[in-house]
Order: sequence, then C-alpha cells, then structure tokens
Amino acid sequence: MAERNDSHLLDGGDSVGMTDNQYKGMLLDQLEDWQEILDLAIAAGNTEIQKKAEKQIAKINEKLKF
Repeated sequence: MAERNDSHLLDGGDSVGMTDNQYKGMLLDQLEDWQEILDLAIAAGNTEIQKKAEKQIAKINEKLKF
C-alpha cells in the first residue's frame, strides 16, 4: 500500500473531510439562512428573490435526505 503524504494540509487538517453530522449541520445552517431570506423576500414582495430562495431551500432539503 502506498504511503500518503498529508503535509499539504493546513494546520494538520484531516484528509478525510466532513463527517455526515458535520455536513448535515452545515446544510441545516444554510437552510435556516435561506428560510430567513425567503421570509424577507415575501415581506418585501420581491418575487424574484422569493423564487431563488425557494429553489435553494428545495435543493438543500433534497441533500438532507441521506
């Protein structure tokens, strides 16, 4: 088996990446932000931003189905 060289990682970071829980937490944070944007867009009557926020919320909800 070949030896890995992780010296390129900053601050001794992990080459594995995020855990499922970390990823889910990040998505939930994004979902909360986009929900807030959606609420503001609805209150302002801005349908363009509302459609964008709804699209992003749907994408995040799809990613959360793991």
